[in-house]
Amino acid sequence: MLADPVVIDPRKARCQRLRRTITEAAKLHEREARWALERLGRSAYRKTFITLTYRPGETWEPRHVSRFVRLMRQWFKRREYPCRFVWVGELQKRGALHYHVLVWVPRRLRLPRPDACGWWPHGMSNIETARNPVGYMVKYATKTRPEDIRRLPKGVRLHGNGGHDPATRVHLRERLWPQWVAQEWDRRRIEAHVEELERGVETEDEHYARRADEEALWCVYARRYERKGFPRLLRVSGGVVDLVTGELIPTPWRIDVSRGVVRAYLKTETLQ
Repeated sequence: MLADPVVIDPRKARCQRLRRTITEAAKLHEREARWALERLGRSAYRKTFITLTYRPGETWEPRHVSRFVRLMRQWFKRREYPCRFVWVGELQKRGALHYHVLVWVPRRLRLPRPDACGWWPHGMSNIETARNPVGYMVKYATKTRPEDIRRLPKGVRLHGNGGHDPATRVHLRERLWPQWVAQEWDRRRIEAHVEELERGVETEDEHYARRADEEALWCVYARRYERKGFPRLLRVSGGVVDLVTGELIPTPWRIDVSRGVVRAYLKTETLQ
């Protein structure tokens, strides 16, 4: 027997993903900027806020914003700097789509105007300095409502980010775990700690044998991590897998899609 279902609104879920992703990505970029400030004793980045708008008569087409991002990345790459950015799309009341882009520009560089240099040939651009970069992005990310999703062109992307190093990309992914994953992960960590306390004093041979097993598992994980920032958990069908121990953490939810309605049921064994 299943519990009462939770009806999931795909448009509302998309808005929530947008807000969480943009907020967390901007926070991580700003954390890197603060670390640079502490090391250098002065601000290392100019937080540049760009607005991209379409001229009258020009409409959205696929790859407009991706082309802009690609050209901007190439500009940074030629100067041997990472391109740290987040962007969000916003639909105006009149139905026109425009984009807000936040870029962490090293102090010694000055970003050109996108419409003047050919990055954004579809209309106008405006550049200003963002005093509160995370607040700027949260402001525009929260403007998109579920009813706005209905009016969007098919296939349009609403947000993106880039410029994170491999370890930070993993950290961002962990921040965006579903709530049940975070709760289950915390529960297992607490249980492991309690089990270690209950185990009491180990003999010297038991201690070194246990440490050797743990180090062997972590060495495998570390080699993967060094290559491209390997995550600790990996999503699979039915839940997530701990890549260090190989243990499956099953999802407590069962998803059912019928007649265009998405319902989530809490599994019976979870309720007991």
